[in-house]
Amino acid sequence: MTSPPSTLSDVSAPHPGERVRSGRVLACACLGYGVIVVDITIVNLAIPAMQLSLHAGLAAMQLVVNAYVIVLAALVLAGAAAGDRWGAVTMFRTGVTVFGLASVLCGAAPNVELLIGARVLQGLGAILLMPATLVMLTRAYPEPDRRAKAIAVWAMVAGSPVVFGPLLGGALVDLVGWRAIFLINIPLVIATLLLARRQMPPQRHGTAAPQDFPGQILAAAMLGGVAVALTYGHELGWQRALPLCAAGIAVAATGGFVWRQRTATHPLLPPALLRAPGFVAYAVVGLLLFAGYYGLVFAISVFLQQVRDYGPFVSGLCFLPSAVPITVMPLVAGRVNARLGAPVVLRLAIAATATGALLLVLVGQLVPFGLAAGLFAIGVGFGLATVPQVTLLMAAAPAEWASTASGILTVGRQTGTILGITVFGGLRTGDSIRLPALGALAGYGLMAVAAAVGGVQLARRARADRTAPDPAGALS
Repeated sequence: MTSPPSTLSDVSAPHPGERVRSGRVLACACLGYGVIVVDITIVNLAIPAMQLSLHAGLAAMQLVVNAYVIVLAALVLAGAAAGDRWGAVTMFRTGVTVFGLASVLCGAAPNVELLIGARVLQGLGAILLMPATLVMLTRAYPEPDRRAKAIAVWAMVAGSPVVFGPLLGGALVDLVGWRAIFLINIPLVIATLLLARRQMPPQRHGTAAPQDFPGQILAAAMLGGVAVALTYGHELGWQRALPLCAAGIAVAATGGFVWRQRTATHPLLPPALLRAPGFVAYAVVGLLLFAGYYGLVFAISVFLQQVRDYGPFVSGLCFLPSAVPITVMPLVAGRVNARLGAPVVLRLAIAATATGALLLVLVGQLVPFGLAAGLFAIGVGFGLATVPQVTLLMAAAPAEWASTASGILTVGRQTGTILGITVFGGLRTGDSIRLPALGALAGYGLMAVAAAVGGVQLARRARADRTAPDPAGALS
């Protein structure tokens, strides 16, 4: 049996005599996490401009987007373990520095190959920075009430780039050029590093379980192979060598990964966690939720600019109907969860996303009003779903694996982003967005099935152990 790693949610108070400014820590965490998230959304609006400037195809542009999120999805668990070993603050500062240097390289890239490489480097910075932000907050706010408020602020700020990313990206591309979407990170990185120079939480070096490095390599090969195969299979045709080789690598890496997880003393994915009732089902919910939204963002961005001839900034404005509720609705979901329970809120959220996808199928080509109606409903559903999905997934996870469960949550969401962009990017929009919208509708249907399976499994566990209280209050 594998032993659980040291937890990322160590909430012990700082050592006496160390002065920690919690407000400074919160500002660092929000700035750092915000700049990571904005880079997922800001690039979409610059795709046509980058294509023209770098003489690249749409498949290469998908890799510019995917190279970043592939690294996030494949290596975020390794980044979490690095924080346990060398300290969250050290990893935070290192991640911010690497991300800033990579942003300079992205802005100066003379061709698409170097741009993709710099995006990989950005992802490496992000995997060090991302898990460290929540660790620093839990240590800077040892009192539960203040910590809850700080994390709520962090979560809202982390979601706000979904609103501002497309707008900021569109404005920068129109007024300055596509390179500015990367160079804008530099002042934010400098401000974050200045704030993080002092008065940070004390370092705590854990005794984490040995890392499953072969598992990490196989996971990266598996995920990267899937993304490349899907991207170039649609672009070049499935009979070409590149997508066939990538698919073969993905299949071989998947087999190797499964074998490694069954035989390793300290596997990347603990079997006890994967067997926990409801855990895998709610992880799939998160994957499909992100695949549907970010896949539509990619497909609609291309449709608006290449079919309707909208400029980047106007295209960014078209996403406001979904972006605003995605930012605001988590606060509403947190309140409604306490009254209705997480399963009910999740069902309502899935119904809203499916309604939005159906509206896009029927009237989505009527820009801006039909498109706005569909995106608004999807945004409401997406914003409502985030809180209950996290609540239910963490409720399903054994307490000793809470840190690993949190990492898998992030992996699932980033994997969904990759699959959404690659699959939806291959759906030709023609003169409407009906085909990508049908794909999203099918995905939301599968999401409803996964949520139902997870609910049944959690209910069975609750009936089998009546004396154990529900850790998230989700089954009340």
